[in-house]
Amino acid sequence: MAHPKYRDIEVRGTVYPTVNAAARALRVQPQTVMKAIRAGRLAAVGTGASHPEPLPVRIRGRDFPHAKAAAAHFGLRPNTIHAAIARGAEHRVGLPRDCPANMSKAVQLGPLRFTSMAAADRALGFPYGSVSMALRRGGGRMHRIIRAAMELAARRDQQVGAARGKADA
Repeated sequence: MAHPKYRDIEVRGTVYPTVNAAARALRVQPQTVMKAIRAGRLAAVGTGASHPEPLPVRIRGRDFPHAKAAAAHFGLRPNTIHAAIARGAEHRVGLPRDCPANMSKAVQLGPLRFTSMAAADRALGFPYGSVSMALRRGGGRMHRIIRAAMELAARRDQQVGAARGKADA
């Protein structure tokens, strides 16, 4: 004898007498219908919706029906929203990144001091990462960096001297 919860199955307004009848009408396997009954998802059986319904998300106090809607609102991708929720950082979604102050390293090159190696790259006209690589590897690369720093310091001294000469006149 069949279990009572597998009789008179109502799916989207239509009542089927058995699991097999519902499965035939919806063009799915009987196990699919029983699984949907246990999961409470009979409305989705036979519609092609194979994944669970998306969960609502709350980002910075605002509710969204799902991560895709939140991503569209912030101009991001849904996986960015999911990753932020997994990290517990949904309060940071859509805000500019904080660059920790301890990430950049001040560097002294000849008479000049720069707040970071990237700032030294920019000021000396080298591609990003050149100062960092030269400090790590040394050799001829470091000589080029120091020479560029000395030339920049000389140019700055000339500009300061010229500005003082104009101020005295």
